[in-house]
Amino acid sequence: MSSAIRRTWRSLVQIYNLLCARDDAAARGFTVPSGVWACERCHEPHLELATYTYHLRTDHA
Repeated sequence: MSSAIRRTWRSLVQIYNLLCARDDAAARGFTVPSGVWACERCHEPHLELATYTYHLRTDHA
């Protein structure tokens, strides 16, 4: 039972640290991506969905 409690505690700490990092970045004016998109054809990564769709329209149309 104690390993389940430790695992839950670690996940809560990780979530808290992630939320604090996002709040800190937002307070400093940085944009924090919520995901990374990668092109299936050329494997180029994109941090924003808008740049990913633009890449698909222009490079692979």
